[in-house]
Amino acid sequence: SGKGLQKSSYLLGTYHFADKGFIDTMKLLNEKLNLADAVVGELVMDKDVAMKLAPYMMMKDNTLDSLLTPKEFKMVDDYLKTIGKYDLKKMNKLKPIMIQTLITQALAPKTFTTTNPAIDQYIQEYGKANHKKIFGLETVEDQAKVLFGANLVRQKEMLVKSVKDIKKIKKANVKLYQSYITQNLKELEKMFTNSKDFTAEEMDDLLKNRNDKWMVQLPDMMQNQSLFIAVGAGHLIGKNGLIKSLKAQGYNVKPLATN
Repeated sequence: SGKGLQKSSYLLGTYHFADKGFIDTMKLLNEKLNLADAVVGELVMDKDVAMKLAPYMMMKDNTLDSLLTPKEFKMVDDYLKTIGKYDLKKMNKLKPIMIQTLITQALAPKTFTTTNPAIDQYIQEYGKANHKKIFGLETVEDQAKVLFGANLVRQKEMLVKSVKDIKKIKKANVKLYQSYITQNLKELEKMFTNSKDFTAEEMDDLLKNRNDKWMVQLPDMMQNQSLFIAVGAGHLIGKNGLIKSLKAQGYNVKPLATN
């Protein structure tokens, strides 16, 4: 609020693998979502998103069995078989980051289903169903370049490491989810700041650089309408997070107790 805004806007940090059931536990969240004139997400999640993302998920001139050594390929394939009916040979053209994403989702303490959509998707579906405007802060192409655009050697390195460190990753995932549902922003910030899985440059690409671009757009978007902004919780926290950036631009930002 403040800084000449006609109406208050609301900012929610999401956990991409949690589902609508989490939102159902918070009456206030539902009230504010209902009040908003428009819903804002990282990108507009329409029926064409998967189709637009598909080309960025595939390798054009490489395959997993060429990129990975036979030993690495078997290790990843064996692990995939323990979490579901996956066959790495049938996913041979997928980028390593996509296999890693599949593993991350399978290990998430709370994973969405087709009948109970993920928080981000549900909020946009609610917005559409209630005739609210839907805005994306970036295009599918923008997001795909950040999420799937790292060079293949680096992607392979991260995939192999994630399978080798699977116990540590499981533990970290549980800690992340617990910090999220208890709204422990300090712990979340510590986890993102001290992450050994990404270089400083990769973390800037994932969070800071995107936040900076979003902060150019948000002031105009919320000037004359109430927004319900739902983006990954990692974007809210830290010195470059949306909370501090909004305050630095002169807005009043206060937490609302949701329970």
